[in-house]
Amino acid sequence: MSENTPQSPYGPNAGGPTPPQNPAGPTPPPGGPTQPPPGGPTPPPYGGATQPPGYGTAAQPPAYGGPGGPYGTQPSGPFGVGEALSYGWNRFTGNWLFWVLFVLLTFAVGAIFNAGSIGDYQEINEAAMRGDISTGAAVGVNFGSSLLGLVGSLLSSVLGALGINAALREVSGEKATWGTLFKVNSYGMIILTALLLLAAGIVGIFTCGLGLIALAIFAPFTYHNVVDKGMNAWEAFTSSFRLVGQNFGAVFLLELALLGINIVGAILCGLGLFITIPLSLVALAFAFRRLTGGPVAALPIGPAAAGPVAA
Repeated sequence: MSENTPQSPYGPNAGGPTPPQNPAGPTPPPGGPTQPPPGGPTPPPYGGATQPPGYGTAAQPPAYGGPGGPYGTQPSGPFGVGEALSYGWNRFTGNWLFWVLFVLLTFAVGAIFNAGSIGDYQEINEAAMRGDISTGAAVGVNFGSSLLGLVGSLLSSVLGALGINAALREVSGEKATWGTLFKVNSYGMIILTALLLLAAGIVGIFTCGLGLIALAIFAPFTYHNVVDKGMNAWEAFTSSFRLVGQNFGAVFLLELALLGINIVGAILCGLGLFITIPLSLVALAFAFRRLTGGPVAALPIGPAAAGPVAA
């Protein structure tokens, strides 16, 4: 056929103009290369790596009621003598009937065993006046009196530990009752602790009484460590020495104050001891919990919280 086939204007053999070519690659957009925005890189969207911690994480401040403590508790740390006495008075007046009966029980146990010892000694004196006592009889009576006194001392020590258990419950905000009085971790460890303190007291007697003074000052928290911390007898004994040594000023002033009020309670025909002994137990328990960081229930705000001694 003589008719020519039409050609594409951009084909290699086209006769039209050749399109422009750029051997260096595509032409960049006008205005030069893209610049990063001023002020540094764009921060990640909210919720990325720099998102602040959520409520309740490690960065959250402690809950109300003290450094990390539950609501309504008091912060741990040093205490004042007036603060401890006011706390003891408040808890005693809120549960006075239990505490009066508890002190009555301790007096009854002491009277029963001391009465037996007094009777033995009276028997020795009467037999000596008649001139019909033998050495064997005297040794037998003395042994019986010593054994009875040892049993009475151990029972009194166990009752003292139970009183500390009740005082610690009061400091926790719980009213002590006869049902909770006897709920302790181990009676065996309490008895071992009583024997340890008894042996330490005997050693203290042979040191011109200086050992007894050291025990009275540095070992008041021995039973607290056993009842509240579950320590063994020796660990509780040495821990009490360390705790008092580290807080000597506050503890010693409290001990002097408690000694004074108990002397006053004894002068008043002994009737004041029904108040001063429970107050002393709760005040010491309060001091122990404050020094060791244990739970201390806050007192109610208002006239009910007022005690005989201002903080």
